[in-house]
Amino acid sequence: MQDADMFLGFLHSLSEMGAAMKQVLTGALTNPQVYRNFTETDGENSRSRLSLLHSQDNYLSALQTLRCPSIPENFTNIPGLKQELKHTTLLEELMFWTVKFEFPQKIVFLLLSLLPDEYFKVCFIKAFVQHYSRSSIALVNSVDRSTIANKVVHISVQLFSNEKYSRDMVLEHNLLHIMVVSLKHMIGNVLTGSDMQDAENNFHVVADCGQEIMKDHCYWPIISDLINVLSHQSIAHIFMDNKSLIELWMELISHFQGMNLNQRELTQHVEYEPGTYYAAFSAELEICASPMWSMVGHLKNEASRKLSRDVLSVILDEVESWFDAINLRGAFKVPQLSRSLLISFKPNPMQVSFHIPLHRYLAIFLSNAVRVQGLQLKELLPKEESLKLIMMHPLQLQVACCEIFCGLWVRNGLQIKGQAMTYIQCHFCNSLVDADMYLLQVCACGLDPTYFLHTVIERFHIQDWLTLSPIHHNPYLEAEKEPAMVEGMLSFLTTLLTTRLHTGMDDKETTRKEMVALLCVADRTHSQLMDLMPEKCGLTGQTKDFEATLKEVADYKAPTFEAGGELQQGMYVPKDFIWEEEFDPVFVSLRAVQRKDLQAAMDRYTKYIQQVGKYNEKQSPWPPFRPLGQVTEQYQGLRRLLHCKTFHGMIFSVLYKAVYEPQMSETIIYLCVYLLEMAVTTPATAGTDREIVVPKQVHDKLFKEWFPSNNIQQNLRHKIQQVLVSRETTHSQPVIIDLDTESLSEMFELAPSAVASTQGIITSGLHASALTGAASVQQGQGQHQGQGYSTGQNEGQGASSPHHKVTGQSDGSSGGTRPKYQSRGVATDFSSGRHSVIDINESLISLLIKLHNKLSGKPGSYVPEILRSTTMASVTSDQPSSESRIGNGPHFIGQLLDRIARINMDNARIVEEVYRLLQPQKTKETSAGPSAAQGVVDKEEKRRKARERQAKLMADFASKQRAFMEQAMELNDEEDSEDAGMEQTLPVVVKEYDCVICNQTTPSTPDRPVGMVALLQATSVLGHRRQVEEVRTMPTSEEEMRQVRESTNCGQVQAQRLRKMVTYFEESSCLQSMNIGWEGGVAAQTCGHYLHIDCHGSYMESVIQDRNLAHGLVVYKGEYWCPLCRQLANAVFPVLPDVGNVSVTRPVPSHPQQLVHRVAELLEHRHITGGSSEITHAMSAAMDNITNGTYAEYKNLTKSQIPESMQCFVCSVARCNLELELLQRGGSLCGQQGAAAAMTKRSAFLPLFHVLSLHSKILTLKPYTDLWQQVSGISQDSNTTSVTVYQKDVPLLLKDVTAILIQFMLNMPTALEKEYFTCLVQALYNLVCIQALAVTSCKFPEDERTAWKEKGTGVSVDSLEGLLSTIITHLGLGRLYEDVEMDTQIPAICQSVWSPQTVESSVQDFCFPFLRLAALLQCHLFHDKLPHRIDSDNEYQALCQFLGLVHGETPRTPSCGSRFVTTSALKWYCENPRSLLRGWCRAFNDFVSTEPCVGRYFLLVNPTWFSPRLLSLPREYDKIFQYYRKKPCHTCTRVPKEPAVCLICGQFLCFKESCCRQDQIHECVQHSIHCGAGTGLFLSVNSSVIVVVRGPRATLWGSVYLDEYGEEDRELKRGKPLYLSNERYKILEQQWITHSFDHTCKRWIFHQDRL
Repeated sequence: MQDADMFLGFLHSLSEMGAAMKQVLTGALTNPQVYRNFTETDGENSRSRLSLLHSQDNYLSALQTLRCPSIPENFTNIPGLKQELKHTTLLEELMFWTVKFEFPQKIVFLLLSLLPDEYFKVCFIKAFVQHYSRSSIALVNSVDRSTIANKVVHISVQLFSNEKYSRDMVLEHNLLHIMVVSLKHMIGNVLTGSDMQDAENNFHVVADCGQEIMKDHCYWPIISDLINVLSHQSIAHIFMDNKSLIELWMELISHFQGMNLNQRELTQHVEYEPGTYYAAFSAELEICASPMWSMVGHLKNEASRKLSRDVLSVILDEVESWFDAINLRGAFKVPQLSRSLLISFKPNPMQVSFHIPLHRYLAIFLSNAVRVQGLQLKELLPKEESLKLIMMHPLQLQVACCEIFCGLWVRNGLQIKGQAMTYIQCHFCNSLVDADMYLLQVCACGLDPTYFLHTVIERFHIQDWLTLSPIHHNPYLEAEKEPAMVEGMLSFLTTLLTTRLHTGMDDKETTRKEMVALLCVADRTHSQLMDLMPEKCGLTGQTKDFEATLKEVADYKAPTFEAGGELQQGMYVPKDFIWEEEFDPVFVSLRAVQRKDLQAAMDRYTKYIQQVGKYNEKQSPWPPFRPLGQVTEQYQGLRRLLHCKTFHGMIFSVLYKAVYEPQMSETIIYLCVYLLEMAVTTPATAGTDREIVVPKQVHDKLFKEWFPSNNIQQNLRHKIQQVLVSRETTHSQPVIIDLDTESLSEMFELAPSAVASTQGIITSGLHASALTGAASVQQGQGQHQGQGYSTGQNEGQGASSPHHKVTGQSDGSSGGTRPKYQSRGVATDFSSGRHSVIDINESLISLLIKLHNKLSGKPGSYVPEILRSTTMASVTSDQPSSESRIGNGPHFIGQLLDRIARINMDNARIVEEVYRLLQPQKTKETSAGPSAAQGVVDKEEKRRKARERQAKLMADFASKQRAFMEQAMELNDEEDSEDAGMEQTLPVVVKEYDCVICNQTTPSTPDRPVGMVALLQATSVLGHRRQVEEVRTMPTSEEEMRQVRESTNCGQVQAQRLRKMVTYFEESSCLQSMNIGWEGGVAAQTCGHYLHIDCHGSYMESVIQDRNLAHGLVVYKGEYWCPLCRQLANAVFPVLPDVGNVSVTRPVPSHPQQLVHRVAELLEHRHITGGSSEITHAMSAAMDNITNGTYAEYKNLTKSQIPESMQCFVCSVARCNLELELLQRGGSLCGQQGAAAAMTKRSAFLPLFHVLSLHSKILTLKPYTDLWQQVSGISQDSNTTSVTVYQKDVPLLLKDVTAILIQFMLNMPTALEKEYFTCLVQALYNLVCIQALAVTSCKFPEDERTAWKEKGTGVSVDSLEGLLSTIITHLGLGRLYEDVEMDTQIPAICQSVWSPQTVESSVQDFCFPFLRLAALLQCHLFHDKLPHRIDSDNEYQALCQFLGLVHGETPRTPSCGSRFVTTSALKWYCENPRSLLRGWCRAFNDFVSTEPCVGRYFLLVNPTWFSPRLLSLPREYDKIFQYYRKKPCHTCTRVPKEPAVCLICGQFLCFKESCCRQDQIHECVQHSIHCGAGTGLFLSVNSSVIVVVRGPRATLWGSVYLDEYGEEDRELKRGKPLYLSNERYKILEQQWITHSFDHTCKRWIFHQDRL
């Protein structure tokens, strides 16, 4: 092919030249004459002739190597299956070489490009069909099977989709025969002998799923083509009308019958678990089920009845042949069992195969013929003998599934459970379990119900469990496995009787049933429902009623966000009426892949009925089984199971055990009651009322002898008196002991009479008459007397009834007084007879009433309906109030008894008689004499006495306890009186902390300090604030991209201001005048837990040594998981030892000027908190963590390394955390929403502030006394009052006042009185107000400034007018106001006239940031609580009052209206404020005189910043996808394979590609550092998923774009339109602002700089 590559390229270029050249090519390829001209020789001896002969030799040799499949004998004469190939055109030979060279890509593309030519297409189809059988050989022999398979299907799907062409190929070239023969030949290569039943006499062969052909699905192209062809109705009818072809197909299907056989391991665990079972399920689904559904889909009316009959006839013949092949009719040996030989008709119980496709073909074609085509079921069923055989293997599958889930196949490994789960999985259930269940329903209709039930009981191996003998031996099952198998058998019968998928439900009802079952197990997304709905392979339009049904049964729940960080998608939840009317536990169990699914549905049901107040009992409710639905007339025979003596006897045996055995599975009880309810409520079929005489003694387990007829109405009241049980089962019955005794000593004594009367071995045992946790139930006594009823015990026996009484000959005991303890568990005579007699004396009605009493826990709990009106007051809680399906066991049993009583008067009379006889009686006088009457004691009386004894015991205990407490209180009073004089000298309570490592509660001490768990992370959230509230939009056009790039944010503005300020002032002064950290700041968070510093050190050592503890951590950066809450942390902030009320300063002066001097002294001395080396070391370690918490480029924005740069960084960390807290409060301190959010989050600010304070004092080289002197206006030197500054220092009017406050507080003592803080705030508030007025004055026009200047002349500076006039006067002496209107750097003036209200508003807006941060600082340092319910209009006043700037009533001037007056909070510490203001303005004027424009730029700073926002996204995701999927990268100019967009700034990036990496760091990681200081939010364009990068980690956050059903479409695989979820996007934005990704996202990976 490499030699022909250039030639094929040349042909491709010709094909691309247009239609004319394509016509030339197709003509040459399809013209036979052209082919002959190329292949015939002219007889001349020339070089061309020799070359041609050589080519022909190669061609003929190649023909011999390309074999065709082996052909069955009866198909040898069919054209298209011949061994020889004869080519007549170039196209045919080209097709040959295509197959020979395994479908080269260029040849395939060339041929497909010529398909628009109709004549060529016909010729190409013929050539493809001619070589089709050879293609199957190539599929098997090729190395790259999947590639060839895709190419073959790529060709065939375009050829066989046309019905006309496909039909012509079928009729003229036998396409169907070719496909079936090819497939049969392929499967024939992997056949192996079957070991089913008897391996020695089994001559059946099955497909070996361990072969590569099966594992690699080599058959898939042929099956795909066959399904494609059978999708055409005419071809499907041709296929089914050809008997020989359908026989060949069924023969092929028989090779999958019994494949992947499992042999139960009994001794040891299987050494190697095969992994071939899924290949077997796939093969049956694709090869067998898919064509089956395609064929059945075309049998839609009566016209195709003949086809159904013919196919069914062939299926039955093949099934019979299979029975013979596996020797089912013969005998076989089972060496694992004690029985060496089993008779015929029964599969080997130690084997199971989940694959019986012939049975399923029979079931599906039979169902379709009856339901759709109107054929009669009886006409289609085989003979009874064959039907018995057909029943066996589907039944064995149900038994095997029960055994697997019960753990009987546990030694076969997990794969056997995987097979059982796959068997009922949604994609397989329609073709597997549903077909098997329907076939069993058909068998139940066609077979004798007694035989059917007997077979079911036998195959489930529970016939021994159903015995009424107290002791039985099951040779197949262990005792603990028997209840689970009984549950499985009863569950199987309920499913068989209630499932109507094929017997009475249409497609719409089926869709509704399936959907309700899915929704009851769990809330589902739309795609989950679509995917989990059972499907019929090969059929389309299965979900045509899906949307309408979904709206009827479910409500849509919009996507939500859980507190744990989990994103929830849009879910559908069942409507309320579904739980009460349509929740079907039986159908849910049928569809439950895992048994926990049914329990989940029951838990949801229980939660619902409790929420709506319809169930308040303590016991769990019973499943709300639904009444039997209607089935079609042809399946009425299924109801015969309910009216069968064997069925009634089985129910009797189960109920008898439920009443008398100490423990019984509640599942067994409610399934049994439900089955009996179905029998009672279902009308009996004709012929069930024939009555026979039942003897007094009936044989155990021979249920057909127990009742007089099949009529349930009569059998309900029939009393079974005695049962004959095999003597070998009664030799070791337990001794029954009366528990109602006065003392424990009596309970464990055996009366001498009991020992003397026992003639066998006495075994100990206790009998309880209730389920676990239920109370004992009193049983009555008496004998059967005509139609009357007694309670079932012989005279002389007490109220406590034994399980049963075994009698043979007389036991020799007298009829007098019964001994208190008596052994009634041993047969009394072994000398004669093979059976023992057990007295029963019960009916179904009496058992139901006793079971009601037992489950309710009190005797007489059920009151007959006819008597209920008079006794309702005392028994209302236990009576069924209605036909509601909500309730516990007594509720449903009561309903059943009510129905039974309504059937006829005889039943009602029997119910009333049993009720009266079971009523508890205090005395009962009988002919047995006074001793017998004395022995009958009312159980309620005994319980009352027991309660009285218990109450007396508790009273004695309480009295002793009171005496002890009184004595202890007297001792405490004495101690209190002795220590009364010491109360006034008690020390202040020191706060203690719980260490989460050592669990000790201790205070933080200098010797052993305590630290707070903290997480430090770099942040640029503050830097992305903007001064306009408008949100930027993600660009989807070049113009929008340009606008996004030109926008500025807080970080850019502050960085530019610092760089420009350094050029005009001293760098040290600049760094002390403002803060950095807007980009790359350090945010501190905490989970609120504490630990000892030394415990933390030991913990970190263990983390470093233990890889499990270090998993997911960057240990060298100090990361660890909080030992208690497992949140990420990387630092510990030491908690300073509590010093109580001790202050490091002298008493606070009362005079303001003395207070200012004291503040200066504190700033000068800078008291450094230390105390111990442990605390100092911990503080140093914490500071190192803070320093390493951000990237190097963000620590120092200037080039020089001076101490002030580190000091600026320290102060900026504190500023950053205050700003972040304010941001999380919503930007203000008013309202409750932001405050509540912040209060719920623990703060790490105070210990962080202490760490920063210590290092700030160390880093401060020059005290802040000069700065404080400038601010306060009071000189510390009595010889001078100057407040001027150096010319190179930043003027006060240009300094950031908040930064000054933080610097002052970091250098103050830790234990500081609040008065000093208030003094600092007051002085700085004066400064910020002057700054606000200066900025406001610059916004005035010239005439407005003149007016305000004249208006305030001579007015006190305590007023707004006087103060503003003074400022304008002093600043007017410089060049600040020169040409201010012409300066382009000054913001536009919004009004020409400024009223006092607007001036006041402007000043307050400027001062707000300072007041808010000062309030937060006071809140943290002094533990003050912020004012509650601050109104936004009164926030300024509330903050001033909180900070102590104003006291009492605040003045309001008429000129400012109701607004708080800013100047009312001013308080000057100097005697002449005007002199102070003149000094501030002079310093500023000195700078402005040389740089007026720069001065105005520095002064007119806007301190108001709006909350940062992510980019606004378009509603439709398609806009983003279409714009970015082919957009070239700005850096590398190539279209990225995985484009990504930053949601913070809108930058377009190459995701996970190395083209744009710098210093080995890929572009997205680099951008996360530049844009978010290590935090990046990127939208992956090709997947719609948000990728969050946090430092060295990354995670998939989820998608903010959902489809119309609220679901994500990650990787855009489903192709549905996606729309923006605003709720999710707000959550993402909130997590970004609050830095909570580390806590909410759980699945992180280390990206290694490769994103």
